[in-house]
Amino acid sequence: MREVFAGVDVGGTRIKIGLADRSGQLISCKFLETVGCHDTETFLETVAAEIETQAKAASVTVEAAGIGCPGRIDFTSGRIVWLRSKLEFLEGVPLALRLGERLACPVVCDNDVNTILAGEMRFGAGRGCRDVVVAITVGTGIGGALAFGGRMVRGHNWAAGHFGYMSHDPHGDRHVCGNTGIVEEYASQSGILLQVRRAWEAGEVSPLTELLARGKEPGLRELFQAADAGDAVGRRLTERLTFELGALIANLIYALDPELVLVGGSIVNHRPSILDAARREVAGRLNYLPQDATEILPMALGDAAGVLGGAALAMDATTQTEQGPRAQGEEK
Repeated sequence: MREVFAGVDVGGTRIKIGLADRSGQLISCKFLETVGCHDTETFLETVAAEIETQAKAASVTVEAAGIGCPGRIDFTSGRIVWLRSKLEFLEGVPLALRLGERLACPVVCDNDVNTILAGEMRFGAGRGCRDVVVAITVGTGIGGALAFGGRMVRGHNWAAGHFGYMSHDPHGDRHVCGNTGIVEEYASQSGILLQVRRAWEAGEVSPLTELLARGKEPGLRELFQAADAGDAVGRRLTERLTFELGALIANLIYALDPELVLVGGSIVNHRPSILDAARREVAGRLNYLPQDATEILPMALGDAAGVLGGAALAMDATTQTEQGPRAQGEEK
């Protein structure tokens, strides 16, 4: 009988829900807007109902489900410890337990980038890696995840992988996270918006500042379009982004000596060639190691990464390679 698992990718504006089998074949997948989820009960009902609808349409039974969610997640209990987004009402909620009760099957919950890395290691670019693997996602912010020997490293406080909060300039501006001169302020969509706003306030003329003046927020797509058109602000910010990303990867290689660094998120979708530029930046910083000592590759699962990662977590848990989802559903 075909074993089927549900994967849930929770974002601030959209939730992606899908079903997959053990081979990683995606059976179904759908986006839901979070705008209708105003409280925990509505959220749980929305997610559970969609999983059940997809399972019924495919005439399958869901063995277990995995949820990837932003923030700090207590993986042993499936409880959301810290979350700052449009879904702040989920903070403190034992999400794995509550959704498991609603679905009547085991559920496991983890940080969203940990979940993506779990999918890449089972189905994507990380297959077969048994040493240190580093994952970096660049989108609205910068997220990260680590795996040693095929097992996720989540940290004592469930906070491992916050690479975007690392400081490249100790004398830079202080971020809300508490650190100064952080990578995320130059190498993410939110960081680019901040830098464009500063350029606008300084009177610089650019397609990017013109967008801002019209009440629109330029993102990575608009940044690269401006740079390609020869815009000075766009080129400067693109060069700084590449510099910051390359320096971050080099620092992680010095710290962890990984077998593989995977880079994903909207930055790779909008500018695949950014990795070539980042590799050159890394190579210029790593005379200590052979240039091919660490592979730097794009993530392979694309838009399905979060869903397949959730399914992978559920599979791992049911085969006891990680803390089982039934243990996440037990009261302490």
